[in-house]
Amino acid sequence: MSVSLAASPAGYPVGARFRPIMLLRSAPLPIWLITGLFAALLASWSVLVPQYHAPDEPNHVDAVMRLVQGAGWPHPGHAFVRPDGVGTIAASPYGTDALPYDLDYAPIAKGDATPRADRPTWDEMGDTRQPDGEPQPPGEIQQLVQHPPLYYWVGAAVLRALPGGDGDGLRWDVTIGILRLMSALMVTPLPLLAWAGAHRLSDGNRVAATCAALVPLAIPQLTHIGSSVNNDNLLALTAGLATVTIVYVLCGDTSLRTAAWAGVFIGLALFSKSLAIVLVPMVALAYLVAWRRARRDARALPAPAARRGPDDPFLLAETGLMAVPPGSTRPPWRQVLLGGALMIGFGGWWWVVNVVRYRTFQPETPGFPLGDHLNDWGDYTEVLVNGTILRWWGSFGWFESNLPTEFVRSASVAVVVLFALAIIRGRNSRTRVNLLFLLWPTIGLFGLMTLQSALAFADHHHVSGISGRYLYAGLPSLAIGVGMGVLAFGRRASRLFPALFFAAAAAAQWWSIKTVLPYFWKPPGGDLVDAWDAMTAWSPWPPAAAVTTMWIGAAFALAVLVSCVWIAFRSGPEADPDPAGSAPLGLDLVDSGPAVLEPVDSEPESSVWARPDPSDQEPAPSGSTGSAPVNSGSAHSEAGPTESARMDSAPVDSDPMDTTPVDTGSPESGRSQAASTSTTRSTAKGDPPSMTSPVPSH
Repeated sequence: MSVSLAASPAGYPVGARFRPIMLLRSAPLPIWLITGLFAALLASWSVLVPQYHAPDEPNHVDAVMRLVQGAGWPHPGHAFVRPDGVGTIAASPYGTDALPYDLDYAPIAKGDATPRADRPTWDEMGDTRQPDGEPQPPGEIQQLVQHPPLYYWVGAAVLRALPGGDGDGLRWDVTIGILRLMSALMVTPLPLLAWAGAHRLSDGNRVAATCAALVPLAIPQLTHIGSSVNNDNLLALTAGLATVTIVYVLCGDTSLRTAAWAGVFIGLALFSKSLAIVLVPMVALAYLVAWRRARRDARALPAPAARRGPDDPFLLAETGLMAVPPGSTRPPWRQVLLGGALMIGFGGWWWVVNVVRYRTFQPETPGFPLGDHLNDWGDYTEVLVNGTILRWWGSFGWFESNLPTEFVRSASVAVVVLFALAIIRGRNSRTRVNLLFLLWPTIGLFGLMTLQSALAFADHHHVSGISGRYLYAGLPSLAIGVGMGVLAFGRRASRLFPALFFAAAAAAQWWSIKTVLPYFWKPPGGDLVDAWDAMTAWSPWPPAAAVTTMWIGAAFALAVLVSCVWIAFRSGPEADPDPAGSAPLGLDLVDSGPAVLEPVDSEPESSVWARPDPSDQEPAPSGSTGSAPVNSGSAHSEAGPTESARMDSAPVDSDPMDTTPVDTGSPESGRSQAASTSTTRSTAKGDPPSMTSPVPSH
């Protein structure tokens, strides 16, 4: 049997270190197709929802234009929406001609749209007059200056880079449309990030990684918020990047380079929004867990070859490849210090300045509206729980049009069940701990949101600051866990889940579009064609752009469907690692503990990779420090696939020497674990075991 395992010069197996460029190059075609489909959906939603019919969008756009026009970033309470921002509210479909500054819930008429050629530029909107000829009212309080300005800096840089003036010389609707597409571009990589995390955590299982990538497509509210002007989009991107690096740390990558990446990503997340603070304890604890695991693995390493007896099993460590990378057993002070310094330098300094200057982490905004008044804590709890879930899945506009409760509850139950199955059926304790880590961002974000809103409610019985979009920084982590959950259904059944996930995502998006399009655009007594005409009349882009985007999205959808069906019906048991019990060593050597290579005597179907079981080892003879031979015959012959899987799922952190045998009960597990670079032949055929020198991969 031929097995292979390449290692980098630093001692990490190939693929075990976080290398962004190589990770992008290794992404398979179906993942790129899913990402392309997600981008097409976001572009479509940027036109589907009327301008300024997204939470706080008028203020987000005004905050960008404040920087474009050099108005700075003043202290909260000293900034107001600028006159041109007020003028665009009146010109947009936010209100009606009679009440342009009051949010209107009626369908938006095609005849109210100004022809594109006649729409003024942004810098001309400050001279807008009310219908009675009076000057427009002053702007409301600009509360967004309590947040760091990274998202708005990026928007200002994009507008300044475009032709048409100094950033405010474009038509007002084109300005909003460009900022919406910029936000869509920020969240487009979320399926790719979910794939990367699930691919690493599942040791390259294609089914789990594909399902994780499909999760963002099944959340209509994400496509709505992701295609509107909102700083949560940059937070979702940077937090997703940080999540992938943390997954690699948990799986044993404690290199300084990965620590630097983690510090940069978390720093940028902190410079996007205060909610990113939940990532700081997560990455710190991840390094402590990785260090503890490395120390246990180092203590469990077998004896060197020089002290090995003639009958002892051949050890992987003797090939010169380190099962535990050099330096990983040292306390991670260097990694923490490097990552912490970069985190502060790339964005954490903002919050340090707040504490020093204002004596608070995030200053409040004086004069900001209090929100809806509620009678008691029972009403508050209802809004907190049900409102958050609904606004996570689909509450469109300013929470104007909602998905049915039946859909929201069913989808929520599916997410909870799949994530719970991933934890319960994890192949060992390390996998389960890693999955618990991925729960933290969502739990932490919900806790921060609850704390802030509960304190405000206790003060004045008005509720605000409750929204599902505040949890989107934890979406990549949640998607990884959901993707891992499908493996609990077994090898054959799990292959059907990519197609099922795609069908669920398609149904959710179709249902949402059929809800939003008539609500905002269908005139009384009209049909969907009239709704389409009204939507394209108000769009900043020509109707041909909407048609082209629709056909591109349809092509991507067909390609993704074909890919998911191919995964379901492709032949060959070696296509994916065993999702239930085996622990392929090709990518997870650092995370799985030391490996032992032993010749196979009687069962050619069983895997040549196994971990030593202390219960099967004879005591070493006096004066000998070599490893005792592993009694693998009884384990292989008496334990069936079910028993092997159960043994493999035993906790590996309970004792430094308590490593468990790999599931060798099925031929699939043997082939899935053959991921190495050396060649070995069974001594039962009369040939001695041999191993070629591994070729380092750079």
